[in-house]
Amino acid sequence: MRISTSVITPPVARDTREQAPLTTKSSDAAVTSASVVKLSSAGTAAASAEAAPAAAPTTTSRLQTIRAMLDKGDYPVDLDALASRIVDDELVRAGKS
Repeated sequence: MRISTSVITPPVARDTREQAPLTTKSSDAAVTSASVVKLSSAGTAAASAEAAPAAAPTTTSRLQTIRAMLDKGDYPVDLDALASRIVDDELVRAGKS
């Protein structure tokens, strides 16, 4: 695509005057009430789950807990599962399936 430099477009001036706030008439009340959104129970649950992520443990706090348990020797490590995940990770990195 080639841009022609011979065409000049003047800049658009912005309107710097302040505009008066819009007032609502009684006939407009029906229009604004139609724009109210009511969530279903699933939507309300999803919205509350997003609003309160502090209730669930974060990744860093979970890792700190596991590290503390490993240091004490209280965390059982499944070596077979660990080995299979390492092998799976290496296969993914190599591009093999």
